[in-house]
Amino acid sequence: MEQITAAELQPKLTKHFAKLINEEHLAHAYIFAGPQGVGKKELALWIAAGLYCPHIKNGEPCLKCTECKRIMEGNQPDVVFIAPEGLSIKVEQIRFLKEEFSKSGVESNRKFFIIQDAEKMTTGAANSLLKFLEEPSGQVTAVLLTTAVNQLLPTVISRCQLLELPALTNSQMTARLEAMKIPKEKALVLGRLTDSVQLAQELAQNANFEELCKNVCQWYLQILQGDWRCFVDVQAKLLPLLSGKKDEQLLLDLIVLLAKDLLLLHYSQKKISFTAFNEKFVKALQPFSTQELVTATELILGTRKRLAVNVSFQNVIEALTLELCRCYHG
Repeated sequence: MEQITAAELQPKLTKHFAKLINEEHLAHAYIFAGPQGVGKKELALWIAAGLYCPHIKNGEPCLKCTECKRIMEGNQPDVVFIAPEGLSIKVEQIRFLKEEFSKSGVESNRKFFIIQDAEKMTTGAANSLLKFLEEPSGQVTAVLLTTAVNQLLPTVISRCQLLELPALTNSQMTARLEAMKIPKEKALVLGRLTDSVQLAQELAQNANFEELCKNVCQWYLQILQGDWRCFVDVQAKLLPLLSGKKDEQLLLDLIVLLAKDLLLLHYSQKKISFTAFNEKFVKALQPFSTQELVTATELILGTRKRLAVNVSFQNVIEALTLELCRCYHG
């Protein structure tokens, strides 16, 4: 699958920057803040392409020409990319950047700089960068990318235009995960489970993730069907797949996602995230009223409060199973 583009990840911001490029109103420095995977780097490269593309139209790069491809592949000498060496961005890296600031472009009069994980600049590196930010010279644009803007020096933030990139929608997240070669059905669940690409990747690598999704669906179907084996399956098929607090949280998140999906399925016939079980749930939901589904969802959402007061996880899930059975079957 082709790499997902900045225009797909951040359509409003690409239009905003196309206007700025077209009107030649681009600022000298920006901070793009947001969680991993929302398109910070893609947007920065898109802007760079917009400045160098020979086939630009209304501020938008073609993304097909040799110049655009060189930028996207990191082979344009006037587009300089800095990333942490080890755990931090060091003073020597910023000194190199400042030397590049002072030079004319190799192939044009414009220079473009991208600093990845800018929050990892040492204090010395950040202070070294300040002079450029305070006194920009020539046609130079810098973009600082960060997942933790609160860790940047206030003096750095005050000298840049700060943009908080919004989290991806479910469909954008799913498309992004599919572009990472995650199977479509798994990407659909992950895309609705979290808005963090990093967490979604970690979950996708969890060896028990698909089995846990399947077993959660089967457990809930048993509850809907009044099959008392659901109590046995808590110990036999759910808990054995958990190895710590993170997995316990994942199980709860999957149950919450399924409950919300079932409400949507009841109201609008929208397919659930767990597509392989869609038809089974359509049939299993038929005997139940809207109120019963709402009450069941409230019971599930209330489960987190019990865990907050140190009740054992097994007891919480077993109690939830009993309450859901009573909710649906009296």
